[in-house]
Amino acid sequence: MKIFKLPDLGEGLPDAEIREWYVKEGDVVKVDQPMVAMETAKAVVDVPAPRAGKIIKLYGQAGDVINTGGALVEFEDGEDAPAKSTVVGNLEIGNTILKEAATGIKPTATINIGIKAIPAVRALAKKLNVDLTAITATGPNGQITVADVERAAKPTVTTPTSTLTGGEALRGVRRAMAIAMSQSHAEVVPVLLVDDADLHAWPAGTDVTARVIRAVVAACKAEPSLNAWYEGKSMTRQLQQDVHIGLAMDSADGLFVPVLKNANKCQPTELRAEINRFKEQVGARTIPQDDLKGATIVLSNVGTFAGKYASPIISPPTVAIIATGRIRETVVAHDGSPAVHRVMPLSLSFDHRAVTGGEAARFLAALIEDLQKKD
Repeated sequence: MKIFKLPDLGEGLPDAEIREWYVKEGDVVKVDQPMVAMETAKAVVDVPAPRAGKIIKLYGQAGDVINTGGALVEFEDGEDAPAKSTVVGNLEIGNTILKEAATGIKPTATINIGIKAIPAVRALAKKLNVDLTAITATGPNGQITVADVERAAKPTVTTPTSTLTGGEALRGVRRAMAIAMSQSHAEVVPVLLVDDADLHAWPAGTDVTARVIRAVVAACKAEPSLNAWYEGKSMTRQLQQDVHIGLAMDSADGLFVPVLKNANKCQPTELRAEINRFKEQVGARTIPQDDLKGATIVLSNVGTFAGKYASPIISPPTVAIIATGRIRETVVAHDGSPAVHRVMPLSLSFDHRAVTGGEAARFLAALIEDLQKKD
């Protein structure tokens, strides 16, 4: 028999939910024939057949969640093998680096030499029928540990159930959002700063979103500490030169955060074109996965319908998120006299593990300064 395992459908995605099977047990499929639609945190992806042959078993039903690397389809004849994959560049085997051209990978005895695991761990993997080549090592210097093997041996099919009467288990994007928010709550040390920007100088017809993005870019230039990634386990901070702004977008399916790449190099018309594309593709669930990763800072508009200030949630590895509230007219002091101006509420959440209060305050001041300019 040959077992096809769920490949990584996105950069580091831990699992995916079966949305719809296109095949059934006993079917004979061709190479690259779509077998199943899988819903990830980012998109719905059709998974094709890696080989031609007769299907003996399907692992899971619609609604089940399959871990990346878990069994998905079993074929008649052949040896077990993980999903197809490709490597380019250097292939490291043990302490030796071999030069390789782009090629498909098939598990062989040569590849297994590169697995770093003591004999006891190898014996446990054999006992539990765990493929060491499919395990992500967490031990020092890439060593596979007993815990890694035991974790991989756990059932890879889970069916979300609700203990609430009449409740509904979260799925797809909403489930991914719940996981991400829980992770943020467990890891991040958030601090909130709020203030207002006076928009009285803005000319009529100003593109609000594009204008805010320009201000975020200016603030990142003035205080780069907030345009950064932080890795908590190693306590490593990486400042980013280019500004890749994640735009939090609401949808009927849940929250999406497409990323405006190199916003610091884009003209307002280019920004607007990308924003419009994101809106259309998020609504249709057709946005490419590459557009949903790589954010260095996040922007959210909480005031589209109502709300002044918020406490937006930071999504690691980013260290900051800005939320704009509903623009309103209010009485302000102007040249010593009361006047009615348009004001935008601003909320800045930052991760105090990587950002100081002074850095955050300087960032917010630079953001406001740019927003209050006439042009």
